[in-house]
Amino acid sequence: MRQLAVVTGGAGFIGSHLTDALVGRGWDVAIVDDLSTGSRKNVSPGATLHVVDIRKPAAAALIRKLKPHAVFHLGAQVSVTESLKRPATDAETNLLATTNLLEASADAKVKRFVFASSAAVFGTLDMPLPMDESAPIAPESPYGITKYAGERFGAFYRSSRKLPFVALRFANVYGPRQSRVGEAGVVATFAKRMLAKQPVRVNGDGTQTRDFVYVGDVVEAMLAALDRPKAVGPFHVGTGVETSIADLFRRIAKETGYRKRAQKGPKDTNAVIRSALDARKAAGELAWKPAVGLDEGLRETIAWFREHP
Repeated sequence: MRQLAVVTGGAGFIGSHLTDALVGRGWDVAIVDDLSTGSRKNVSPGATLHVVDIRKPAAAALIRKLKPHAVFHLGAQVSVTESLKRPATDAETNLLATTNLLEASADAKVKRFVFASSAAVFGTLDMPLPMDESAPIAPESPYGITKYAGERFGAFYRSSRKLPFVALRFANVYGPRQSRVGEAGVVATFAKRMLAKQPVRVNGDGTQTRDFVYVGDVVEAMLAALDRPKAVGPFHVGTGVETSIADLFRRIAKETGYRKRAQKGPKDTNAVIRSALDARKAAGELAWKPAVGLDEGLRETIAWFREHP
């Protein structure tokens, strides 16, 4: 008998890749997406799209009706900058919707609830890198706050309602289908502008670092969490490697043949200066490790942008 998974945000960047993988495994997949940032072009022909806003009661009602085996909750407001401008909207989308979906999933006796959390829960801590799961939590944006609150609500439902919940804290995810919105949107921005021979801006001095993890590896981490329903987490999903924005510029320029110098932009005072996640816990408990190096992942990503200008 085929099993059913619900993927919120399944018409988006990461969610569409996850949906493809689940369909490839022989699963039935119901996508819940309001298409505010996702696209019908990303939807696998093997999945069913429900155009529903995750903030609305209809999303929770759908889970209660479908009674899926698994729920992958990726639908979210993903911009730190946007969360700073509209914190109430961020809380409604990233926290209230999450609690409603957790309640519905507990009612539907879902066998696995996988929550997409973020490295943003750590804020700008002066900590040795890469950070493991024991690092102090200190989010400094509404986005980071709501992601951590989602983790804690999930833990509550795990203990009080026996919902097999797990949180995966993503580093900076990049890859084909990526938009310019979100923490790793710089890859999409650089790639698109360089391929079009347009000016490219690097904010600040370019020494700020991020942990760039390929979307295919992130999908494998989610599938590993699905296959191990007793794993509690949270688990870090990253490479543990810092890459500066200046170095990223050089790598993408080399792959695209871009010869212009970077334009200097203002320093982003709200941005984390350095970031990298230690994923050894995921290696030990989920048997997951990143397999795609940055240069290989950038080649795949840039090749996709060449075909989809």
